[in-house]
Amino acid sequence: MARRAFISAVASAVPAISLALGLLVTGTDPVSANACAASCRAQHNQCRIQTKGSPACDARLQACLQGCLKK
Repeated sequence: MARRAFISAVASAVPAISLALGLLVTGTDPVSANACAASCRAQHNQCRIQTKGSPACDARLQACLQGCLKK
């Protein structure tokens, strides 16, 4: 009887633990979000220097920043 209760308790805890781990893995903390955005801006600056101000750089910046939000 005690074994069945233990197995039931473990089985009910597994989804909650899985959800918590999933949120930790996929969640983005503010520090990494800021680092990602800073990287995007640095790439944008390099693009503008190399292409002498091409509007395509702005599109790349937008895509990069959206990628940071998805992380």
